[in-house]
Amino acid sequence: MSDSHGSWEPSARVAELLFTDFDGTAAADPDDVISEGLDGGYRERSEALKEVLRDPDEDPAGRFLACVALTRWADTVGYEAVVRAARSPESAVWRGASYDRLHGQDDTFGVLADAVGDSADMVEERGTATERLQAAEALLNLAGQVQFDRHISALLRRELVAALLPAVTAGVERGIARLAEEQPSYDLGLQLALMIAAAHRVDATWGLDAARMLIAVKPGERAVTELHDAIPETLQA
Repeated sequence: MSDSHGSWEPSARVAELLFTDFDGTAAADPDDVISEGLDGGYRERSEALKEVLRDPDEDPAGRFLACVALTRWADTVGYEAVVRAARSPESAVWRGASYDRLHGQDDTFGVLADAVGDSADMVEERGTATERLQAAEALLNLAGQVQFDRHISALLRRELVAALLPAVTAGVERGIARLAEEQPSYDLGLQLALMIAAAHRVDATWGLDAARMLIAVKPGERAVTELHDAIPETLQA
């Protein structure tokens, strides 16, 4: 997980749930505990993590980690929390709980994108494929509003893009319109380029047209490089 809290210390129950492995040994990184839980350990800790997620008195960073864990474990409650946060991103209680090291920007929604995307391996066991799609769609709808950077790729697996193509295309169109008016503090152009490249594999005609529209609003070097690599036709005059 991204560099997030500096001197932040988890509460006792968050430390027990996400900073202690399933053998009872202290863990430095909650990602390790979350990954270990995929083998079935999630059953032991999910209910307690739901209590953390829902507790307004819990530290926001602890609630965020609970959401990440539940989402990665393909739990309905985790997906529902992602959808709620995406409806009103600026008021999400955990905004600012995680920052990327490179740009110093909030990347909480990027971390959630990874959790939603990577949970594909759990949805059959949990019976939550529909809820995962809903969470992915909610995040894709934010693509023009918040930083994802390359985390957006977690939502651009072919099966997700095929199922959610209208959300992808609408998000790109909103993002291009925004770039035509302003340059956000994060690399919106790259996010849009990654979405266009993924959509191009499903709808080549739309993808090429969108790529050219994005290039026309000067999205930045990373975006242009991504588009040229993914859609060589954009190199043609």
